[in-house]
Amino acid sequence: MNAKVTMVIRILLGVFMLTFGLNKFLHFIPFETPQGDMGTLMGVLGGSPFFTVIGVIEVVGGALLILGKYVPLAITFLTAVLFNATLFHLFFEPANVMGALVGLVLCLVLVYAYKDRFKELFSA
Repeated sequence: MNAKVTMVIRILLGVFMLTFGLNKFLHFIPFETPQGDMGTLMGVLGGSPFFTVIGVIEVVGGALLILGKYVPLAITFLTAVLFNATLFHLFFEPANVMGALVGLVLCLVLVYAYKDRFKELFSA
């Protein structure tokens, strides 16, 4: 994959994750409280340290991607977070799944771009 394209995707995903990670602490992007099962689940998780841990992973992972340091490690953590976010939205709030899905696709593109660093994970 072209190095410049990889760099743009890496920085784009880094800014995306840094923004949404910081939002968990600073609340600068307003979100409506979801209804139904999603609202109940968000209420339970919101009262625990769960979102704080996810926010820290997103901020650190996003910063590492922007800086270009420990990129495979950042991709590993962020892919797990975005995979879970995608499933979470898909099952509980399908109308808002697109952001998580785009982030997950960007992560998977980076996994492919850094496939030489992940080859041991994909060997039998």
